[in-house]
Amino acid sequence: MSRTLEFYDGKADEMSSMYERVGDTGSLDRFVAAIPPGCRVLDVGCGSGRDAARLLALGFDVHAVDGSVGMRERALALHPELRGRISHVELPAVLPFDPASFDAAMAWAVIMHLNRDRLPAVFAEVARVVRPGGVFAYSVNTERSGRDADDRDVAGRRFTCLPSEAWERLHAAAGFRTEWAEQTDDITGRPGIRWVTFLTTRERSRAVGRDGPRRGAGPETQ
Repeated sequence: MSRTLEFYDGKADEMSSMYERVGDTGSLDRFVAAIPPGCRVLDVGCGSGRDAARLLALGFDVHAVDGSVGMRERALALHPELRGRISHVELPAVLPFDPASFDAAMAWAVIMHLNRDRLPAVFAEVARVVRPGGVFAYSVNTERSGRDADDRDVAGRRFTCLPSEAWERLHAAAGFRTEWAEQTDDITGRPGIRWVTFLTTRERSRAVGRDGPRRGAGPETQ
C-alpha cells in the first residue's frame, strides 16, 4: 500500500467530513449538464461518496472505485444507497469494467496522487472503459507548495503537480479532446495551491489500450 493510501485510511473520518462540507459543486454541475440524463457514470476515486450519491439521486447509473479501504467504508456509512456500487481499486490497476461500458467518468482531485510515470496508464485505463463520444471530467493540481523532492507533503501524500498544458497532453495522448478547462485557486483558500479542471470528450477515431491510443486501428464501434 502506498503512503498516500495509508494517510487516507488513517484519516478517513476526518477527510470524509471535510469532503462532505466543501467541494467544487460548480464543476460537478458542468459535468452533469454535459452528459445524457440517466447515463452510466464512473466515479474514479470517489472519496466520501458525496458526488456519486448526488448523481445517483439525479437518476444516473453510478459506479465508483477508490483505493482507500477506509474511505470506501466511510462512503458506504455516509451514503448506504451506494452499497454494491463502490469497488476497491488501487490505481493504476485495471478497472473491473468492460471496454466502453460507461457513458462518462469523473475523477476529482485523485489522479495527481499517482507517480508521474504511472499517469499515462491511468488515462489510458479511463479511456478504455469510456465509450467513444463519452465524457471525462477531472481536476488536478498545477501548483502545491510544501512538497519535498519526491512530490510528497508533510503527511507523506504524493502530489504530482504539472502545468495545465502537460495534463492536457496526457489526456490527449489517451484519446480525450479538451472541451473546456479552467484554472482556479484552492476552493478552501489554502495558499500556494492551484487547480485545473478539464471537461473532455473521448475521441471516436482511436483504439485505446493500456499503452495508450493505437493510431490507424480504424473507427471504434459502441
